[in-house]
Parts: sequence; structure tokens; C-alpha cells
Amino acid sequence: MPDKNKMKFKVVEADIQDAKKGYVRIPSAEIALLGLKPNDVVKITGKRSTVAKILPGFPESCPAGCIQMDGVIRQNAGTGLGDTVELAPAEAQDARSVVLSPVLSGFQREKQAVPIIKKNLLGRVLITGDRIMIPQFSGGDEAFSVEGTAPRGPVVITRDTIIRIKGSENLETYREQVTYEDIGGLSKQVKKIREIVELPLKYPELFERLGIEPPKGVLLYGPPGTGKTLIARAIASETDAHFLLVNGPEIMHKYYGESEARLRQVFEEAKRKAPSIIFIDEIDAIAPRRTEVHGDVEKRVVAQLLALMDGLEARGNVIVLAATNVPDLIDPALRRPGRFDREILIDVPDQQGRREILAIHTRGMALSKDVSLERLAAVTHGFVGADLAALCREAGMRALHRAIQSLKENEDFNELPEVTVTMDDFLKALDDVEPSATREFTVELPPSKWEEVGGLDKIKAELQAMVEWPLTHPELLERFRLRPPRGILLSGPPGTGKTLVVRALAGQCRVNFIPVNGSLLFSRLRGQAEKVLHEVFRKARQASPCILFFDELDALVPARRRGEETSSRLVSQFLLEFDALEEMHQVVVIGATNRIDLIDPAFLRPGRFDEVLEFTLPDKSERRAIFEIHLKHRPLSSDVDLDLLCLQSEGLSGADIEAVCRRATFLAASEFVQSTPEKISGKIERKHLEKALAEFLQRKIKQKTES
Repeated sequence: MPDKNKMKFKVVEADIQDAKKGYVRIPSAEIALLGLKPNDVVKITGKRSTVAKILPGFPESCPAGCIQMDGVIRQNAGTGLGDTVELAPAEAQDARSVVLSPVLSGFQREKQAVPIIKKNLLGRVLITGDRIMIPQFSGGDEAFSVEGTAPRGPVVITRDTIIRIKGSENLETYREQVTYEDIGGLSKQVKKIREIVELPLKYPELFERLGIEPPKGVLLYGPPGTGKTLIARAIASETDAHFLLVNGPEIMHKYYGESEARLRQVFEEAKRKAPSIIFIDEIDAIAPRRTEVHGDVEKRVVAQLLALMDGLEARGNVIVLAATNVPDLIDPALRRPGRFDREILIDVPDQQGRREILAIHTRGMALSKDVSLERLAAVTHGFVGADLAALCREAGMRALHRAIQSLKENEDFNELPEVTVTMDDFLKALDDVEPSATREFTVELPPSKWEEVGGLDKIKAELQAMVEWPLTHPELLERFRLRPPRGILLSGPPGTGKTLVVRALAGQCRVNFIPVNGSLLFSRLRGQAEKVLHEVFRKARQASPCILFFDELDALVPARRRGEETSSRLVSQFLLEFDALEEMHQVVVIGATNRIDLIDPAFLRPGRFDEVLEFTLPDKSERRAIFEIHLKHRPLSSDVDLDLLCLQSEGLSGADIEAVCRRATFLAASEFVQSTPEKISGKIERKHLEKALAEFLQRKIKQKTES
């Protein structure tokens, strides 16, 4: 008869919010079957035993027969994802004292550390031999081993518990533990890698029985800071396989044959200690394209690596992981099946991924109630995991700086109230942390808003419907089965507000705005312009949702003519990138021109620039709105008649009206400086505006006559 007080469960990944808190979750029905209530203590038995508190799991993440455990509890129980553990009720006594031993040799045993550790451990259940992780204010973790407890057995940390830190000069050399719960926004990629890496290592006999050859290598590629090395560290922590780290540049050596010998040593050690995982970081440094390098050493190392990868079949249970952010530089011979069988893109996280990453990096931070991770995730487009970690660190530093400034003379740090990180700290930190995905291009979020654009109501409404709604409310597109326009062309006379409208649109949508400088795309080197254009589109895809803006489009993509090879190549590349936009989600290309007749006709068909919005010179009501915007924050006399100004300024564009207002302000300021204050009002008067308008019209007539 099976014991009713014991049940077996399959181990699954814990929710991010439960990581490193000492909780496990099982379905509510099975909590009742065990006669338990939430927050009761349970004993978990895998290869060894540990204790934790029980909570009910959510059906979508904790199916029947499964237990959610974080990486720390999995390590304490000697189990892994997919394994089976035994769960039983347990009794825990209040701890009188607990002795902890720091795992990392860099731990500083200071007096302030004990209260912080005790505060983080209040209510936790421990048993001798467990390993615990204490989140730090900066977002990192400090690892400790439980050396002993009084009384013995499972204990609960209370306010009366005495915490002692064991002093030892010979702490173990310990690789920082990274669990799958420390990786945010990459659940699909981690699942793929686990299938490729863990299955052959755990069940090699299954592959033999089915006659399937397991994968030999996995190449992780993507922008810097997205988590490629972090995934490899998590796999090393979560599997029992022998893990070998190879940093690409460390392999290279100046002596003949030394570099190849180092590579052979790594693969021989992996063979001896199989099952093994070899992780080659920055593989592009040791395996560049042989056709593009002139050094003999690089070519020999690539040839040696190819031979070793082919020899893996005879070397037993060894899998090679490699990471790079420039996969195009790797020798093509390595990227065929049988060497690197799978290539997995580790891309810039989406909004949900950013929310998960922020939750991970703020676990150890004291956050105030006004901090909204959802809002931060919504405004950090283009940020990779490393950027978000830097953002949290910078916000924490601002909170600490604020606390230090409030410290009075001769006041002890321990007497300060608890330091909390506010939403304002995060928003100010955003000014100092730029997104890595688009750092090499000028990415700006303009402060302009719709209220700063005078008139153009119809165009603003159309742009809002075509650009803002698909980017901010993608569910609308799914509901109505609509495809947003790939490109929008703004056409009209100079100064009618084309660029201003685009900047206001980007500021209103709160998305990345990439204005493309035309001078970047022209080079005397053949093919360089096309390469830069391809890179611009690739970065826009990484930084989505994003607005890609090409001003003066007629200069970039003029109609193709015989004999103009450079511009024809650039036009062809632009068309290719446009046609590839089907794969680019939430990227809108906007072009502006005042000479639509000069643009190559291939761009004006549906599927490229789907919509053409015509900008015209402002009418009377629009001119009044523009005058009001440019005079709103300036001292204005009561004798100024805006209706009369609107009649006198017929035929002027928005930029012309701005110039008139600026000139009138200068005339009023000059008069104020040159006259005594009693004789003038110190405001912009009607005469100043009329004089500025007359000067501008006269200059415009002169320019037209000369042309």
C-alpha cells in the first residue's frame, strides 16, 4: 500500500517571483490530499533531502502531478527538471541559532551583513547542508551553506534566531550558480537548448535504441547582452555534466602549434570526463572565415576545430555550445549539420520578456509602492538584458546617493531609515542607460507631442490610425485581420511640417525613433552603402517597435538611370530590404520628400510605400494655430491681432511662420535692451510682428525673382 502522506511529483520550472524564496508549488487538490495548508513545511527527497514551504500552483504553470521548484531547491534536493521527487509533510522547530558559511571567497564579513541576511531569511525553513541565496540591493546574490542549526533537523528562522557567519580563510572555489529562473524573456530558446543538450546527456540509451544520432553542437547568436553566455552558465549549473569553458581569445597563442594543442586538450578532457559540455565563447575570434584572414594561425585553428567537431562521434557523450554576436564572421564549414547542428537566435526581448528581466534584477531591491515594472517594460524598447540590469543598478545607485546626501554629520549608516528605490529613480536612470541594440545609430525619443503641431488635423488622425494604433494596440490588427502599412510617404512643399509630424508621432507613441542620416549611406567603397543600409534595417528590427525615418528620400532613392551605378545599387538594396519587411513586426518606415517626382517609381507601388500623405500650405485656421503655438510662451501685448496676421501671412508655411515669430521676438528684445524700461512694455507688440512679416515677405519675393 502506498503511503498516503507521501506523493511523487515531476519537477518543473518555478515562477520568476518565487525564485530563491524557499517556496515550492503543487496543485491545490494535491495539497488537500496530503492534508496540508498553504505555508506548511514539506520534506522534498530526490538524491538528498531538503525542506521548503508549500503554496498552491497556478494551473497554467503547474499541471497535475508536477511540483514547481527553483534552481536552489533543486540543487538542495539533488534533482533536475523532468526528474521525480518525493514530497511529504514535515515539522519544523523555531531556530535558536544557525551557522552559515559563505560560499564565495570574496564575501566580506562585516557587522552590517548579519542583520541584512537575517531580514531576508525571516520565515524561511532550513536544514543542515542546504545552500541558500541572499539577494543583494544591487541585484546580485550572495551564496551561503548551512553548516549547522540548533535544534537539529528542519528549523524556521524567527526574529529571535541568532545568525552566525562561519569565519574560514579557505573557502571553496565556486562558480557562481545561475539557474533557469535567472533567465528572463528567453523561455522558448531555453526550452529548445534544453531539448538539444539535456536529453542526449540524460538519456543516451534512448537515442541508441531509436537509432538517432544526437546533436553535436549548438550555436547561439544574437546582439551583445541578450543572454547567450548566461544560458550556458545556467546549463552548466543545472546539469550534472562536466562543463568546460573556452574563451575564444585565450586559445590563440604566438607559438607554432600551441593554439591547436590547447584545443585538443579541451576536447580530450571532455572525452575523459563525459558526459561533458564544451562552451566556446566568442567563437568568431578563433574560427573566422579562412578566405578573409591572412594569418596562418587562424587557418590552422579553424582546421583543427573542424577536425575535432567531426571526431565527436568517437569521443562519446560530448556536446559543444558556442556563442557569437557576429555569426557572419564564422567560417561556413562550421555551420553545417554534423558540426553545429542547430543555430538559435537569442534576440532582443519583447515587452513581456523585459518585464520578466526587470523582475529578476529587482528581486533583492527594496522597491517603493509607486514602482511599476509594467510601465518600465513598456518604455524600454530596444533594451537587452544587460541594459536592464544596468538600469536597475543605476536606479539603486541613485537611491543610495539620495540616502547618503540625507545623512547628517556624525550619523551612523545603521540609523538611517530603510532605503527604497522609487519610480523616479528608474525614470532618471533611463537618461543614463542607452539601449545596446541601437547604440551605434542615433536613436532618440523626441519630446514633441501632437499639441506642438499646428493644424494638420486630418494627417495627424491618419498617422495615428496607421502607425500609433498598430504599435500600441496590436490586438486591434488581430481582431480585424489587418496588416499595417509597411511604409508611409510624406510629400509636400518645404516647411509644411513633415519632419515635425514624424517626431511628434514618435514622441506620442513612446517607441524608438531612428532618423537615418543620408550621409551615412554614401561611401566611395563599393558595396559599403548597401551594407550600412542593411545594418540600419537589421537594427530597426531588433529595436521594434520602431519608426525608421528617411528624410529627403528623393536624394537617397532617385529614379534609376543608365550610367549611375552607385545610386542604382542603393535603390535595389532599399527595395530588397523593403520586400523583407514581412518578417519585421512593429517596424514602420516613413519617408519625407518635397520632390515625389524624383523618387524611383518602384517605391510608389502598394506593398512598399502603401500610403502617400500630401502636405499642403496651411489655411487660415491652421495658420492661426501655428501662430498660437509659437507665441504661447512669449510675452505678448494685448494689441496683437492674430486674425489680421493670419490674413497677411497667406501662402506661408509653418516653418515660415515660425521664422516670423522668432524675428518679431528678436526685434522686441532688441528694443527692450536699447531703450529705457519706462518707455516700452517689454512685450512683443503688433508693430514687431508686422515688421517681421513685411521683412520676410520682401526677402521671399527677392529670392523668387533671383531664381
